Amino acid sequence: MRKSSVKTAIFMLIVLFTVGCMVKKTMKKAGEYESAGMFKDASELYYKACIKRPQKPEIKIALKRSGQLYIEEQADNIAQSFSRGDYKKTVYDYITTKDFIEKLSSAGIDLKPDPAMKRCFTDASEYYLAQRYEAGQKTMGDQKYEEAKAIFFEIFKINPDYKDTRNYLKQATFEPVYQDGARLYGEGKYMDAYRKWNSIFEQDKNYSDVGDQMKLALNERYKQGSVYLMNENFQDAATALGEVFRVDPNFKDVKPLYTEARNEPVYRSANVFLGNGKCRTAYYAFDNVVKDAGTYKDAAEQREKALACAQYPIAVKTSAQGSRTAAAQQFQALLISKLISQKNLFLKVYDLSAVDQRIERSLVNSLGNFDVNLLRQLGNKQNLKAVLYIDFTELSRNEGSMIKAEKTGFERTVTKKATGEISTFDKQVKYEESSKRNSMTVTLTYKLVSVENGEVLVSNRLTENKNDEIRFATYYGTTDNLYPAIFQNGVYSIDVGNYKSLQNLLHASKSITSLETLTDKIFGSVSQNIAGSINNFNPEK
Repeated sequence: MRKSSVKTAIFMLIVLFTVGCMVKKTMKKAGEYESAGMFKDASELYYKACIKRPQKPEIKIALKRSGQLYIEEQADNIAQSFSRGDYKKTVYDYITTKDFIEKLSSAGIDLKPDPAMKRCFTDASEYYLAQRYEAGQKTMGDQKYEEAKAIFFEIFKINPDYKDTRNYLKQATFEPVYQDGARLYGEGKYMDAYRKWNSIFEQDKNYSDVGDQMKLALNERYKQGSVYLMNENFQDAATALGEVFRVDPNFKDVKPLYTEARNEPVYRSANVFLGNGKCRTAYYAFDNVVKDAGTYKDAAEQREKALACAQYPIAVKTSAQGSRTAAAQQFQALLISKLISQKNLFLKVYDLSAVDQRIERSLVNSLGNFDVNLLRQLGNKQNLKAVLYIDFTELSRNEGSMIKAEKTGFERTVTKKATGEISTFDKQVKYEESSKRNSMTVTLTYKLVSVENGEVLVSNRLTENKNDEIRFATYYGTTDNLYPAIFQNGVYSIDVGNYKSLQNLLHASKSITSLETLTDKIFGSVSQNIAGSINNFNPEK
């Protein structure tokens, strides 16, 4: 806390010193300007110094002195420009001077202007504004709206209440936009016209008849959309009615008409798809209508009908014999779980052995061929559409044995004598190296077979293998001092170069991934692959 306070204090001292130097330079420059009779420039610099150091009375005195000299100089300029009839300069010089006086007043400096300045301004502004007002009226008559807008805006800034400047400024601003709207309306671009008029309406609801014109434009676009809809030009109808709806959802009966324009072509297509047996496609189309319109015609009922038609029940059968049987059954249970987790709206999944054990045992012969008659029975009696058949051609799981080997090494002791001399002693010892490897390999073929005619709808062959192995060393002495040994010419010697390799073995993990974990990983990956493939299968394509 104390260090932080010291740093803050030092920083503040630096800031104050810097500001002080800047103020001194500013005051010096201001004094030079004042000596040269450049009172405005001097005042500006004194003002900056006053803002930074408002507590310094000498700065305020200098500012008031140069400021007063400047407005006296301005009073002479204003009187001269007025006497020679330069009313514009008189007006703007007065405004500049007035702003200057108000600026210094905010800094606590009160200046005393010559009352004659205001009299000159009042008289000059009458002449000048009359000239500008007349020019503004002429440009309005010539429909030069941008020029007129600039003139009346100038008058407004000088005297916002001068005659009917406010009305002329409003007219110069809005009239060209209003006329653009009228032109677009005449060209049949009703929504463009609406947007032009609306830009005026948002600023002044009472300008001319802009509100009525907006309603006319909206009604014309509505009529266009209604005609398109009557002629079953649904796309153009939806565009036109949608534009009206987004502007005013309560305009006449635009909402139901817009709903019809959007959904009628989809509804009709859905009925055609349903009639042609494209039940999934029909379902999605009806679903889009329901989501968009809710209760449009009988779309909800037709959607349910399409869903029932699109249901695709399949049964899963896994082929494996002998020692593979348990693992194959484990895989089948996981696969069925993965298929269900896809949440495919149309897919229903069954275990074939639970559906019909007799057919399950005889469905596929020893050569891997399907009995088409039994397939048809599954379709006719069990209402299945296909069988997903999994054939394991390889399912090998190998748990390795722990292989241990006794190794010779040296434990090195380092000592430092009182003289500072370092000596080493290497003692020959025994340590143990161990290794183990677990592996699993799966190769299978899966087929989705139609019960109607035995056609293979989806097929693929998958192979995946995973393994894990460990190798570590064990020593019951001081492991950090253990070095490997080299055996040459019947003699063991210390191997300093491979010290790090042995240390890595001494600190290596003794844990290995179990066969159960390897099985879970492979079965999870392969079953997910198959489930994704079946989920993406669309019998209508």
